[in-house]
Amino acid sequence: MNFIRGIIWSVITLNPIIWLSKTRRVMDLVNSWSIYEGSDNNNSKRFAVLVLPWLSTDVPWFSIVTGLFLARRGNNVIFILDDLPFGNKPVVFVFIIKCLRQVLKVISQKHTVISLSNYLTTDALSAEQSRYVYRLAQFNAVWALKGEMSSKGRQHYIELILKQLSTSYRAIRSLIESKVFDVIFIPGGVYGSSGIWKECALTAGIRVASFDSGGYGTLMLTADGIASQLQDIPRAFAMLKARPHFEQEKRIVFELAHAEMQRRRAGTDKFASQMISKTNQKLHINDAVLIALNSSWDSAALGLHVVFEDSTQWIVETTRWLLDNTDAPVIIRQHPAERLQIARTSDDYHKLLTDNFGVTDRLHFIAADAPVNTYDLLNQVSTVIVYTSTIGVEAATFGKVVITPSTSYYSALGFVWNADSKETYFRHISNSVAQNYTVTPEMKDDAMCCYYLTQCCNWVFSPFNPEGYSDWSSYSLQELYEHKSVQFMIRSIQDNIPIALLNHITNTHNLETNHK
Repeated sequence: MNFIRGIIWSVITLNPIIWLSKTRRVMDLVNSWSIYEGSDNNNSKRFAVLVLPWLSTDVPWFSIVTGLFLARRGNNVIFILDDLPFGNKPVVFVFIIKCLRQVLKVISQKHTVISLSNYLTTDALSAEQSRYVYRLAQFNAVWALKGEMSSKGRQHYIELILKQLSTSYRAIRSLIESKVFDVIFIPGGVYGSSGIWKECALTAGIRVASFDSGGYGTLMLTADGIASQLQDIPRAFAMLKARPHFEQEKRIVFELAHAEMQRRRAGTDKFASQMISKTNQKLHINDAVLIALNSSWDSAALGLHVVFEDSTQWIVETTRWLLDNTDAPVIIRQHPAERLQIARTSDDYHKLLTDNFGVTDRLHFIAADAPVNTYDLLNQVSTVIVYTSTIGVEAATFGKVVITPSTSYYSALGFVWNADSKETYFRHISNSVAQNYTVTPEMKDDAMCCYYLTQCCNWVFSPFNPEGYSDWSSYSLQELYEHKSVQFMIRSIQDNIPIALLNHITNTHNLETNHK
């Protein structure tokens, strides 16, 4: 019965007529592109471009067209169709694979196209590989169930995904060992088998470039690492500070960063990331410790814990330690984005805190939809504890001590206190509450530079993005290829330059021109 229900659900979650129409349109684009084949660049590389179903989204079309653009730049591009089953909607998966095969058949006339299913093997996984696959299955369950706390259906889903990913790991490992690539371009990096492609490529010494949707018609792109986790930012940060005229450019960096921060504080930024505080909702607490939460199921937060098993354990153990070992008030702020339907979580933080700590005057939980602006909270706290949230960077610019037990993109940039053990983590908290730590002006400046790179430079605003099929498919591929944002994107991937740095160079040029 469950299998039949699964088939029915698979069918109704995808409109086959729309998908067939998109397939025909992409085939037309590919056929018309053939007259423009050539080389724009002698700095060619061997690229593998991963094409696979991504739920029912247009991600595979984005991957295919990006691969064609990389080939247009003179690179040797191989398209890999990951056709091994993933997920609990088999009918949708098979249908999408058939659509992708039609387009890739046309592409195979000029480029190498291979299918992952041809590399199936029964070779055993090592103990370490098995542990990695199990952990990845857990992350996929968190993503699918939109949280860590709900147990309903979790183990069944993990068992299904574990079997699928184990099969995929063996085939992916076999394929990568038999081929030679310089770079592999993948979606995600955590969801589905993309996490295995990332792991196997890194093991083989292959650079992993990835993309994700930033929402609101934006693209997230990383030339080396996982895009949603901003893994290019540490390199961009170092490259920014090493620029010959960095001291002169700091004026522009700070000007743009402050302007963006003011928009976020006012709730007028492009992502409407913050609520506007109502006067009667403001907390009147001094020297509190703020624990700023992430959305646990967001790929930006999956797999970055070092000290704790998951966010649930992190929240409970941190709160308990603070209540037992300090007199400081504790504020726990749910991520404001979780008030939006697209980012809703199944995790019930209020219940988690009540079940573990009851009602206490020292513990204050602020829900995602509470009319309280996180920036206002920063004026009332002395210490900010974060996992990977952007508020960790923002708090450091305010001169607040920030402590993290994660390997977030900013954890090792020098303006926060990071920890790789509970002993170090709780020692940092103890020292901060006792006011033994000081945020220096240099640390505040570094935090501002990091904020600038992530919030002002790292988003790619382009008609060509994973969510924008209806827009970019109306262009010819030549028109799309010539778009400035697409040229930046291809240059970033090919030359291994963080997109944030390329956008910074443009920002400085534009502002210097305007100020003349």
